[in-house]
Amino acid sequence: MPREANLAGSRPARAGFFGARRAGLWTAALAVFGFALLFAPSAVAAQATPALPRAEQIIQKALARAKWADEQKLDAQYTYMQRGTLEELDSHENVKRHEERLSQVLPIDGQPYARLVQKDGRPLTEKEVRAERDREQKFRQNLAEKRRKRAEGKRNENDIEINEELTSRYNFQVTGREAVNGRPAFLLAFEPRSPDLPVKRKLDRLFNKLAGRVWIDEGDYEIARLDVHLAENVSAWGGMLATVRKFFVRMEQCKVDEVAWFPASVDGYIDGRILIKALHVKIQQENSGFRRMDAGTSQPTAGRE
Repeated sequence: MPREANLAGSRPARAGFFGARRAGLWTAALAVFGFALLFAPSAVAAQATPALPRAEQIIQKALARAKWADEQKLDAQYTYMQRGTLEELDSHENVKRHEERLSQVLPIDGQPYARLVQKDGRPLTEKEVRAERDREQKFRQNLAEKRRKRAEGKRNENDIEINEELTSRYNFQVTGREAVNGRPAFLLAFEPRSPDLPVKRKLDRLFNKLAGRVWIDEGDYEIARLDVHLAENVSAWGGMLATVRKFFVRMEQCKVDEVAWFPASVDGYIDGRILIKALHVKIQQENSGFRRMDAGTSQPTAGRE
């Protein structure tokens, strides 16, 4: 039976491994299955569908995996191509502006950076090249500022970490199993644990109102798919500073080699306002051509297309 889980204070567990099935036993297995189905259908059903683990067990293994991946600094070891589309919409959902970008995502000082290669299907103009250089320089300066804050024990307000502090905001419920890209995954629904969760930074106003579903890979305990939306409107300073009326993100990850998972696709939508500026956009991203970098160089090795 599915159970709800309040995850604050639980301890991480280690993920297990799954064996392979020998193909030579296929014919015999079919015969045994047919025989058992006639005489003991309830027993066969129980064996064919293992019991679902509790939500807190799944989440804690996922947190342990996320911590391990962070320690391995996988973001600093891979490069890939990212094709993105941004559409600005009017109040009737009509497209006011459409922009396509092709970028190479590569690590800079250990952090992924999307270096613009093409815009709207054409090479960059000289003006756009200069703007891209300025953007990359600002990215490097921001990284230096983040390192300085970390050295002083300060937390960057915009950092998003998958940890117990984040997951403890929600009640999780295991609703079943589904395959994602041919791999079995646990399906969990989640919603805010309380309508009055603490707000310690600006992003908390958004996180405290999120609900949705998450698919956790049974083998690696990585997030295979994520579908989140706002459970209710979000506002800051009574709506005077900002208001978010609609928001959703759908993300799917893929396993690119023996150890690493990266986002394969992201779809996002936001309808709101910051001060007097309307914010009404759709975003789509597709990532491909994943390559692992050679140690100490900027050259990629073979990976998954």
